[in-house]
Amino acid sequence: MKKFGGICIFIGWFFLGLAQTQAQGKLDKRISMSVRGRPLSQVLVEIGRKGGFFFSYNTTILNGDSLVNVQAEGMSIRQILDQLLGNYEFSESGKYVIILPRPNAPPIKIYTITGYVKDETSKEKIGNVSVYESAQLVSALTDTNGFFRLRLKSGYAHATLIISKQFYRDTVLFIQPGHDQQFNVDIAHEKVADLTPFVVTNRVEKTWLGKFFLSSKSVIQSLNLMNFFADKPIQFSLVPGLGTHGQMGAQVINKFSLNLVAGYTAGSNGLELAGIANFDKKNVRYVQVAGIGNVVGGTVSGVQLAGIHNQDLDSVRGVQAAGISNVVGRSVSGVQLAGIANLVAKNTRGVQAAGISNMTGDSVKGVQLAGIVNSGKTVNGLQASGILNYTKRLRGVQIGLINIADSSSGFTIGLVNIVRNGLHEMALFSNEMLPFNIAYKTGSRKMYSILQVGFNPENNEKVLAYGFGVGNELGFSKHVALNTELSLSNLLVGKGRELPEVVRLQTLMRVRLGKKISLFAGPALSLTSPNKTHLPDGYKTILPRAGYHTFAVGNNAMAWVGWTAGISIF
Repeated sequence: MKKFGGICIFIGWFFLGLAQTQAQGKLDKRISMSVRGRPLSQVLVEIGRKGGFFFSYNTTILNGDSLVNVQAEGMSIRQILDQLLGNYEFSESGKYVIILPRPNAPPIKIYTITGYVKDETSKEKIGNVSVYESAQLVSALTDTNGFFRLRLKSGYAHATLIISKQFYRDTVLFIQPGHDQQFNVDIAHEKVADLTPFVVTNRVEKTWLGKFFLSSKSVIQSLNLMNFFADKPIQFSLVPGLGTHGQMGAQVINKFSLNLVAGYTAGSNGLELAGIANFDKKNVRYVQVAGIGNVVGGTVSGVQLAGIHNQDLDSVRGVQAAGISNVVGRSVSGVQLAGIANLVAKNTRGVQAAGISNMTGDSVKGVQLAGIVNSGKTVNGLQASGILNYTKRLRGVQIGLINIADSSSGFTIGLVNIVRNGLHEMALFSNEMLPFNIAYKTGSRKMYSILQVGFNPENNEKVLAYGFGVGNELGFSKHVALNTELSLSNLLVGKGRELPEVVRLQTLMRVRLGKKISLFAGPALSLTSPNKTHLPDGYKTILPRAGYHTFAVGNNAMAWVGWTAGISIF
């Protein structure tokens, strides 16, 4: 029994020693890595992956969102952790390394960094210089005397100050954290040969919403820090500059952003909400909602909603909707909805719908729907409005009161259809109802509109007719074609009285005598309601003329077969 107990003790000490050896091996394992400006939580995951274990720690004692730099070549994991974290202890348990604060570690305190920034050449003090610490996202602008003040936390192993100003070289200062310090910094102008082509990065600030909500300090900070951006999971703000990221908010891309009044960020990669307005310098993904307006300097991919106005300086892929207007600097691919107007500088692919107008600077491939007017350089799809549609090249269908195109290989449906390089024709003709008629036909050979008037001056058959219709021409050869036309005519008799309308379908054989003249003739089928109104003497009371057989169509209509013959010019 004693022998068995000794064996158990031996086995227990063996496995305990083995576990300790394995745990020690985790932290003593040598790895190489190069990281700059990445969140601490991501760096710890990468270290654990290289070491074959997982980290466990309390997020209340360790800020996983802080940005860190690591440059290690063949260093032990313990050494890397000491550099990254400083006053922490590490305990191993199975596949985990537990991070704990040292019992005697000094409490986190606030220390102040102050100083002056001067021009290296002239020695003049420079105002509006951005001074920031990238890991803690704390920043300040120098005043007119070049003075700055930063308040930093001592809980970070390292602190780095970056001094930035447009057209100057960035200057980096490595400081010892934990105590108050003062610096005098000289910064040098960027050499002309080293200057990259100037790109306006503060376009968001120059929009009308941006000018209203964003301060001059925000604009200066944006110009100074155009090359620095960070990622954070969450951001809260009251107004631009007053939030969890302070004046550095415009340099941070967030996964969740809540702006009680308005917010100014580098971008969004998740959900962004604002009581009044969102301003994003770069791209927005997934969902963005604002009570009044959204302004985005880059691309929107997802859903963008605003109570009044959306303005995107690049492109939209997804759904964009606003109570009044949407303006896009480049292209839209998806759905664009506005209570009043949509404006796209280049291309629209999908659906563009507005209560009043849609305007696309280049091509439309899809559908344009507007209460009053649609406009697009090229339309390949449907363009429908209550009044006017315009395009230079139509490869689809236009439906509206007035349709205008320079050239058309599609169909135009409306009262007035104008194709500048299409059909323009004047026709003089007679039929069994009226001896004298004139019609103007415009559009394309596939579909043209007809505006016509006619009259009968005979004493006992006076009548005036006006109407409109649509037609199609099918060409058999260079000189022979077949036209099919459908029209609706109103007939007026004495003192403005109207006879029932006449619907007329006619098929005309056309023979071209020259480039601008042709003869046409063919049968027609007419349909109307019998006239039961007493008319003044001398006016036509029965359609058609005497001698044409009529037949009933249902209980309230009559029809007959007639003819049309005439000449067209132009």
